[in-house]
Amino acid sequence: MMTEHLSQLPLAQRWQQQKYPAPIVVALIRRTGNGDTPRYLLIRRNGRPYAGQWALVGGKWDFGETLAAAIIREVQEETGLMADFVALRGIVSERVTEGEKGAHFLLLVCDLAAPNGEAQEQQEGAVAWFSRAEIDALHAQQAIIPSDYAMIAQFAGSETAVPLVEAEMVGGLGGETAVSPELASFMLYGRSSS
Repeated sequence: MMTEHLSQLPLAQRWQQQKYPAPIVVALIRRTGNGDTPRYLLIRRNGRPYAGQWALVGGKWDFGETLAAAIIREVQEETGLMADFVALRGIVSERVTEGEKGAHFLLLVCDLAAPNGEAQEQQEGAVAWFSRAEIDALHAQQAIIPSDYAMIAQFAGSETAVPLVEAEMVGGLGGETAVSPELASFMLYGRSSS
């Protein structure tokens, strides 16, 4: 099946019967020390899909979380590392087909800093730091998820941030409470740089 036909796919053939693209947070975690080559943290997935493949750390964005909270939580759950949100680096619409089944994900690629601490294997899989050359070798061996490899190639080391606005409002969901300016807040994270 070709991905252009996903919108016509019956719910029973969609990953977890999804009606809309699933928002997934993905972490680019880079470390450099003493002028060394930058190294990126990857996880070797235990679970399906892509069991045994190396991948970027990430997972589902839970209802009500900010983007920063979601990616920090996922990194901590999957690696044990405490990380800081730096910027949103990109948004990827990923459509996947396998046989007569399909899925659609909206991947939010986030840059994180984790200067201290050791990444540790959790239930999701083993974790390790890789240089770009080692990641290229994983790709040549077909040992990394192809879309994760493409995201590393596109966004790793980038200083360009995608503007991210987190808005919080009280009221306005069709009830009797109107949204007033004092009950709305907006936070801007990251500004695009040239």
